[in-house]
Amino acid sequence: MIELKNLSKAFGTLEVLQDVSLEVAKGDVVAILGPSGSGKTTLLRCMNFLETAEKGTLKFDDEVYELAHMKKKEMAAIRKKTAFVFQNYNLFLNKTALQNVMEGLVIGRKIPKKEAEKTAKQALDKVGLSDRYDYYPSQLSGGQQQRVAIARAIATDPEIIYFDEPTSALDPELTGEVLAVMQTLAEEGRTMLVVTHEMGFARNVSNRIIFMENGEITEQNNTRDFFENPKNERTRAFINKITN
Repeated sequence: MIELKNLSKAFGTLEVLQDVSLEVAKGDVVAILGPSGSGKTTLLRCMNFLETAEKGTLKFDDEVYELAHMKKKEMAAIRKKTAFVFQNYNLFLNKTALQNVMEGLVIGRKIPKKEAEKTAKQALDKVGLSDRYDYYPSQLSGGQQQRVAIARAIATDPEIIYFDEPTSALDPELTGEVLAVMQTLAEEGRTMLVVTHEMGFARNVSNRIIFMENGEITEQNNTRDFFENPKNERTRAFINKITN
């Protein structure tokens, strides 16, 4: 479904990503792990054109794109097939939960309001917010706000959802409700690429793990082998640190 080859990205003289390559198949739940500053978030942002890569190719649904020379029309076409869940929700503070989910459907997809409202309510129901349609972000907990963001993502029925540390801004007691929603999406066969520090989610929900350090992918494997039989010494040290 997605094949990324030799993606590189720098901010000035700082090389953040160096020749990163990966593949995501339909139905994969891929967890991206690694220490802070390893380039995980930048990788997602480049894949969804929130940052511009210096080089690399992206194959999406059999079409190949040069990342450094993307046209606006090409970016828009791919974004219609993807969704992005940010760390800090990125909700419109002056709109209700329902309006936040409807916004992209009505403005971005030109879907009639009545149809968009029905779709948005179904998405909010799925994430357990059927009683919060008319609540503004300020009236919602952090976990509820992130679930609104996830509802907004799934309302467009994307081929892949990118999650950028979706629980990092949450208190521990609110993290579980968001992870439960993500697990349900995984069980439904949603394709997901997830930057996370939640090892329980990575071990129990994802089917593949990518480990990054210093802007490079140093190991990628199926989940079981990654945790039980890591090939890289640095990966082994990381696993020991987070499990002890």
